[in-house]
Amino acid sequence: MPDPEESIAQTPAETEQKEKPAEEEKPRATVERTGACECVIRIEADADYLRKRYQKELASVQAEVKLPGFRRGHAPLGLVERRMGTSVRSDLISSVVAEAYDDAVEETELTVVAQKEAPDLENITWEPGQPAEFAFKCEVLPQVEVEEKHYKGLEVEVPALEMTDELFKGELERFVQQFATWEEVAGAGIDWDDYVEAEISLPEVNWAETIGFYPRSERIGPFTVEGLKGALAGAKAGDKLELDALAHEEQAGRRQQLQPLAGQKVKLRLQLQRVTRRKVPDLDEEFARKVGLGSVKEVESLVRERLQQAVADRKGQITRQMLVGRLLENLPCEMPPTLIDRAAEEEQLRRLVRLLRMGVQRQEAERLAAEHAAQNRANVERSLKSTYLLRKIAEKERIVVTETEVDNQIRAFASRQGWREERARSYMEERGMVRALRDDMRESKTEDFLVQHGHVKEISAEEFARKHGHPEVTATPDMAAGDEQ
Repeated sequence: MPDPEESIAQTPAETEQKEKPAEEEKPRATVERTGACECVIRIEADADYLRKRYQKELASVQAEVKLPGFRRGHAPLGLVERRMGTSVRSDLISSVVAEAYDDAVEETELTVVAQKEAPDLENITWEPGQPAEFAFKCEVLPQVEVEEKHYKGLEVEVPALEMTDELFKGELERFVQQFATWEEVAGAGIDWDDYVEAEISLPEVNWAETIGFYPRSERIGPFTVEGLKGALAGAKAGDKLELDALAHEEQAGRRQQLQPLAGQKVKLRLQLQRVTRRKVPDLDEEFARKVGLGSVKEVESLVRERLQQAVADRKGQITRQMLVGRLLENLPCEMPPTLIDRAAEEEQLRRLVRLLRMGVQRQEAERLAAEHAAQNRANVERSLKSTYLLRKIAEKERIVVTETEVDNQIRAFASRQGWREERARSYMEERGMVRALRDDMRESKTEDFLVQHGHVKEISAEEFARKHGHPEVTATPDMAAGDEQ
């Protein structure tokens, strides 16, 4: 038992000093911001600290290792060091650096996107008695101080959208076009919107490939063909043509046989194999019955109802877009290039999948996805910035998504798919979609917060179009969206 008198005789400071162990010495880690999205993390470990750690690690190995002629844990320390010192020193340095790096990132609340330059720890030579220094050059998310003045009371203009006769007529046409079929064209005369399959060849490099293309694109696989529609006028399946073309430098360079021709003008030989054309059905009573409706009037009523909802949804979408745009003006920030590259690649892959699912031929889908990625890079960067700032606002305003709200969304997803809730949850969890769902819901809540605290002024659609571009409104997916870019 402790001596009561001794306890009484101790001062509070002395008691605290005895109960609290001395803080363990650690390597020194410093973080230097070298740019909006760049920093250098420097780690310095002095010789005495490393020597103590090395002796401790070596002793641990000695206690566990079994060397020839000695029982486990009884081999002389000098022999253990001669046999295993190199690996112990290597592991020690890796461990010390990793611990100091993680501590520096956590203490400074860095979000590291990529390490642009890092020491090769596996090949570093360190000997007891020496200090060690290391440096990591990293891409990180920027430091942005978000204040209420940046996101509350944002003033924006939105179009006073309404359902016009012209808009309804266009939507009705789009609805009918959903049920278009592709039919083979037997006669001559290739149309602008036809889909053509042909064997393309270049005898001088012994290359041939069957490629599908749309004349409107003026592209055939890796080649650009100006005036392609006119060149195909009057042609039909089975015909042979020769066309002047330019080998696209990037696309042609991906094919080994075409690499010498990348960026050069060539003579393409075409053997037309198949021409198909979209046939849009007539809007009549027969069509209404085929789509499960009683009459043309019911088709029109359905389209009108969908369009009214689409107008309201589009107005809300534009409101959020304008508010986020104003937020980006108030809080300009940079994004790490590596993060933009990753997001652009993911977007290109998503678009490629969508095009392939729509039935676009592989070569054409790859071309369209690559072109879209190049054009869409600015949009990807803008999306990253807005997501980052909305997350900052959500943290400041304590905007959260509850488990009940997530569960409700999963149930809704299950209902739309005709699944049981357990199946939908497993599907989303296996693919890591639950976290993405929660993040997306939180972002939507934050946008709602901006709307709630913003000042929105309605102006005519014409005035809005002059200032910001035409606010398109559609309720029906564009079935030909993958056909052109």
